[in-house]
Amino acid sequence: MHQSIAKFLLTILLLTALFPAAFAASFEDINQPEVFLKQERNGTCTLASSAMMLRRAAMLRGDENWAESTESSNRDAYWRSGRGLPYVFSYNGFTVGHAFLPGGEANRQVLIDLLAQHPEGIVLHAACVPHGILLTDYTDGVFYCADPSQAIAPGRIPIGEAYGTRIENSNAYWFVSAPALRLDSPLEELCSNLSQQTATPAVSTAPLALASGGVQPLPLDTF
Repeated sequence: MHQSIAKFLLTILLLTALFPAAFAASFEDINQPEVFLKQERNGTCTLASSAMMLRRAAMLRGDENWAESTESSNRDAYWRSGRGLPYVFSYNGFTVGHAFLPGGEANRQVLIDLLAQHPEGIVLHAACVPHGILLTDYTDGVFYCADPSQAIAPGRIPIGEAYGTRIENSNAYWFVSAPALRLDSPLEELCSNLSQQTATPAVSTAPLALASGGVQPLPLDTF
């Protein structure tokens, strides 16, 4: 029992001392109004959206200079004049990739799964509009986004309030392919999880095959 408590305390110390930036930003942090941008020119919606995505990615990595990702700074780094946003590019240590969506209602589950893997959000594009936005999260059954259009309200809004781009009519997206990022977990949640792992298991008289639960495999990437 004493060894379990010692291991628990040592793990907490390691988490706080060795990995101070492992959980660098919370959901509230990356959704502050000042994180989001409006496009500076016509036709740069995907550029502004990618700049917002990379701002949030930098915050999750613990970068203090996350606000340096702007439409102007990113234009010089990876924007292709007359062509737009390239399918694959790098910026500030991040690699960004591109993929196509199946279309229609099938987009819904694909995007839910993507947002679960990418808390920094993804740049969602509907060629039929055409318009690109930052899809930020899927919360309580609603997709939220930040629309760079000057004609749309600033900040995080339901996708139904965005200009034209919707889940069903979108055909492609950009995403941070490396490194993998995650949201901040409160210390009390970490402690709770660790204490459950180090707690003395209860004695069961049930047969082993009935008492043990199967381990579910992790879902595969959708891209």
